[in-house]
Amino acid sequence: MGTRLQHLRWFRSPGAVSVAAVVVFCIVTTSTLVASQGIEAIPPKIYAKLPSSNVPLLCRSNKPATSCSVRIPGYSSTYDVHALPNGIEYYGDSLQRGECGILFSSLRSTNLGKFQCNMTIGGEVFEQSIVIEAALSPEPTDLSIGEDTIVEQGAFAPNQTLRVTCSSRNANPASNLTWLLDDDPIDPSYLGPVETSENVDSKGRNLVSVSQQLNYYITLKDHGRKIVCRAEHFAIQKGFFRGFLPLNFRFIPEPSPTINIGETFINVTIKAHPRPATSWTINDMTIAEGQSLGAYQAYYPKDLGFGNYLVLLRINDDQGNRTDTITMTASNELGTRDYVIRAQEIEPTAPGRGNRVFFLISLWTYVCSVIVT
Repeated sequence: MGTRLQHLRWFRSPGAVSVAAVVVFCIVTTSTLVASQGIEAIPPKIYAKLPSSNVPLLCRSNKPATSCSVRIPGYSSTYDVHALPNGIEYYGDSLQRGECGILFSSLRSTNLGKFQCNMTIGGEVFEQSIVIEAALSPEPTDLSIGEDTIVEQGAFAPNQTLRVTCSSRNANPASNLTWLLDDDPIDPSYLGPVETSENVDSKGRNLVSVSQQLNYYITLKDHGRKIVCRAEHFAIQKGFFRGFLPLNFRFIPEPSPTINIGETFINVTIKAHPRPATSWTINDMTIAEGQSLGAYQAYYPKDLGFGNYLVLLRINDDQGNRTDTITMTASNELGTRDYVIRAQEIEPTAPGRGNRVFFLISLWTYVCSVIVT
């Protein structure tokens, strides 16, 4: 790629999908009509997952043939298509319709090589061939990030362009790469071209590797999501391997919570990472998370995922002795933020009830300390 890469913590695992049918061979569908002979090979080249069942090979002409013989990889003789060895059947419509082919009931490694058909048309013999190669599953998908990526204590710094390279190595034929953000396809405009390289292994097999770079601008809105690269290949039992990169950030509790106030509770949902410690201040009385004091009970923050935490204060006050200001404080190693809730009390309209109800009038937040890391 010309760019040095460094590895970050990443995960890779075979993908899990359900398929209605297992595809066991791949056809290369380039144009193959030979004008001088008028014979078409279908397919001209085949990649077979070994062993494969019911694999067809066909030579076809636009003119009737009077006879056809074939040379089959793994067999030493030339066979008339009406006298084929066991395990191989004639395939095609008929010689009169210009079709001459075979069907392997079970194609194995001994059948790799070049299949050849010889068709007699108008007194002349024409030949065509089909190359049979073994399909090879790629290595597990690899993800790496560019060395210019800013990483702080194992987490990404927000507001930067993240450069991620996905590689699928040593397959035959090449894998197809698909990028996702969680389960959503990534806009192709963020992707560079697919780069391909080839080599031959110690057994003489052709191996193809592919790689592609993603350039994606990350913000705090991406916290908790993951970049996924899926290398799809029909020789993989479940269809693909995948590598994924979690997008995690470290940030002080954010200033815009969600507030929900009821008769006996106040819920505040805040966003922070790592997990914040919380407390409530009421009439100069501070109640830490997990504690009860007087009519008030403070719960531990509940992790809602993606850096969201639900913080609950329960109010067990039947006398209606309430304040009009409550402060919730959230702190993590990056800093502390206060959420000040202004409320008022009104008499309930239902008869026979003496307790009062909080209604949110205003909310403001401020940072009371920041730890620079």
